[in-house]
Amino acid sequence: MKLSLLFKQADSLIDCPISTWGWVKNISKHKEVWIININDGSTMKGLQLIYDVSGNTQEHITVDTSIKVSGTLVKSPKAGQPVELLVSRLEIMGKCDPETYPLSKGKLPIDYLRPYHHLRQRRQTYAAVSRIRSAASQATHLFMKQMEFLHVDPNSLTTNECEGGAGVFQVTENDISKPQLLKRTKNTITDISGNKQTITSDNYDWTSDHFGQPVYLTVSAQLQLEAAACALGDVYTIQPSYRAEHSNTAKHASCFMHLEIESCHFDLHDLITFGEDYIKFVIKYVLSECKEEVAALNEYVSKGLLNRLERLASSDFNRIPYEEAIKIAILKGKSIKYGEDLSSEVENCLTEHFGGPVSVYNWPIAIKSFYMKQDINNPTLCNNFDMLMPYKVGELIGGSMREDDCEKLQTMMKTKNIDGKSLEFFTDLRRYGTVPHGGFGLGFDRFVMLLTGMENIRDVIAFPATYKCPPL
Repeated sequence: MKLSLLFKQADSLIDCPISTWGWVKNISKHKEVWIININDGSTMKGLQLIYDVSGNTQEHITVDTSIKVSGTLVKSPKAGQPVELLVSRLEIMGKCDPETYPLSKGKLPIDYLRPYHHLRQRRQTYAAVSRIRSAASQATHLFMKQMEFLHVDPNSLTTNECEGGAGVFQVTENDISKPQLLKRTKNTITDISGNKQTITSDNYDWTSDHFGQPVYLTVSAQLQLEAAACALGDVYTIQPSYRAEHSNTAKHASCFMHLEIESCHFDLHDLITFGEDYIKFVIKYVLSECKEEVAALNEYVSKGLLNRLERLASSDFNRIPYEEAIKIAILKGKSIKYGEDLSSEVENCLTEHFGGPVSVYNWPIAIKSFYMKQDINNPTLCNNFDMLMPYKVGELIGGSMREDDCEKLQTMMKTKNIDGKSLEFFTDLRRYGTVPHGGFGLGFDRFVMLLTGMENIRDVIAFPATYKCPPL
């Protein structure tokens, strides 16, 4: 029986025979009785076993040995644990050598555990993060269903770069570690005597590759979502995005989970409100469904986490135009000027100034993406926003209204040197039955950082892939 189910049904299982299993988390060896605590990963609680070793000694039981046990569930005399299991049969499923096991010691710092992706989730901190992450994912789909958004799955392979210059991973079926085997393009040239000859260039012949042209891992599903929204109405997806950014900060990953929405007939402030409502909904869901996990992280990992989440779930979110944000940052002594992006330092400054989340909207279009809608009153601005969260999280959501005027979109693409060949489908959406629409993207892993109090994105992704650090 799974331990999470056992604890839920504990009252009705007293004095009943039970079989369960788990990894040994604690063991206290006495002369006649061993007291063992096991956990199967399904709950924060461990089950205490009372094992009579007379004639049954199992010398190889150590921390993280996996065992299967049968016995009788009884009420526990120990405060803080309602039941314990009187073991009648114990079977070792998998030994764990304490001499070589890297997690055999007691409390280990997060920095030490980080390289052990394949083992660290056995520690309660990472188990709590994984269950909170799962709950946040469940809450996301529940919220979107309540808001009548349709879940769609755009392809992770694309011929366009979307953001333009975001840093893309190119896809090929060939082994590029053996360049001598790669097929090259051939050119025909004519010499001064008029003789023609074919020479092999240094350029890779993409026509010989799987798709016959350059293809990339997506940096965002936004463009495809716009196509879906212009047929289906309100849509969303949550899937990996890939960015080859040479950044080793605590908030960047080469592959991250990306929640993106696209909605018809929203305006900019509707988008911001939707994002605020979503964040509050998920926080409340996590606080309701993951009480033990939040409490454990609050006590041992991130003091004050519970209070921070409760405040965010009930607080007002602030909104200011970009120009005002720059003025506030300058008054606070930050080195920034109009027309520059906001650094992490400035983002933290703004959330501290307002004492909570703040959305900065209507940025200069010169520093934003080609698809963002120009402001009707000031064409040098665009109708976009970045939602900044406190507690060192920074930008959590980036969104905008999309330019639905085909002429304006094409002009902006030329201004920003965007190749329109692979984006003909995108301009088609403006030619044939266009509608006002907008959307946003949310870094789901950063959101999990906020929900768990973890300060490094590598600690909320089970198997992170970051700059110079490939995944398993």
